[in-house]
Amino acid sequence: MKHKEYVRINENSDTAILFIHGILGTPNHFDKFVCEVSDSVSVYNMLLDGHGKGVRDFSKTSMKKWEAQVGALVDKLSSTHDRIYIVAHSMGTLFAIDEALENSKVFGLFLLAVPLKLFLKPKMAKNSMKVFFDKIRHDDYEALAAKECYGVEKDKNIFRYIGWIPRFFDLFRKIRQTRKVVSALNTSCFVYQSENDEMVSLRSVKYLEANPHIYLNKLKNSGHYYYDSDDFSFLMREFSKFLKYVEN
Repeated sequence: MKHKEYVRINENSDTAILFIHGILGTPNHFDKFVCEVSDSVSVYNMLLDGHGKGVRDFSKTSMKKWEAQVGALVDKLSSTHDRIYIVAHSMGTLFAIDEALENSKVFGLFLLAVPLKLFLKPKMAKNSMKVFFDKIRHDDYEALAAKECYGVEKDKNIFRYIGWIPRFFDLFRKIRQTRKVVSALNTSCFVYQSENDEMVSLRSVKYLEANPHIYLNKLKNSGHYYYDSDDFSFLMREFSKFLKYVEN
């Protein structure tokens, strides 16, 4: 599966939507969302540094590079558009919150699985092993969803994965930093947390509920990558509402 940025800039538009995937993720995560966006709005579905390549490439990247990459892209879009909206998943939501706090041209956020608290369930490890060994039944929807959202080429040399450890410590630090500032967010923000998320703890909700600018919903039968059909239908209806908000 190819993991590439998708860029569609409308030079006559004053509005742009930036999509930001999570750690080890891929722009492909947002394919169905991007298809819903009108041609009248510019779209940038980005690929974070170190993703879409090999295990060693991911080891060589860093949180600072991701932050700088996102910041530079928001600044670039801001130079040609009056309004920026951000759609993000998992770690990408942390960058989205940063940009909303720092850039006055960010007018709204649509966030999936905001990781303000983590709780790694056993099924996360099981699904990771299924993806690594490519041993997934056709009806194992959670593992299949994880595979589709995995944005780094697999490597048979397991020792190369040791280089990933600093990246996850980067993420843990970023989560702690974001918990301290999310209360200051005053941008319209629509958040969707999965009740069966195998990585993000529902304790994240208490930090989100405390902010009146955050519109929070829970997806009862979905996980970090997998969306139950009913939940996904609801999510896409919500995204349609968000797009109307964007286009007005």
